[in-house]
Amino acid sequence: MFEETQRTLFCSDLFHQAGDVEPTTESDVIGRCRSVLIEYQQGPFANYMPYGTLTDATLRRLAELRPKTLATMHGSVYAGDGGQALRDLNQVFWEVFQP
Repeated sequence: MFEETQRTLFCSDLFHQAGDVEPTTESDVIGRCRSVLIEYQQGPFANYMPYGTLTDATLRRLAELRPKTLATMHGSVYAGDGGQALRDLNQVFWEVFQP
């Protein structure tokens, strides 16, 4: 869901982070998310994030919304260039989940 006035993307677990993190950050959330994805791939939660033929196009469309805030369900809310964060996440997904 995207709230247009404040440009907030409610993105569920796209930027899933583990641990006791601050409520909001302007720092890089990509590294934290990458760590969780790699860790989860080693255990029973492997492939918990759906990754398929439409993932790239979907993340690119979301990036085009140019969100200023990424409201993550598990982890810090990210305030910053959400479009770039989504493009970076797309690359992380490709690296972690590529067949």
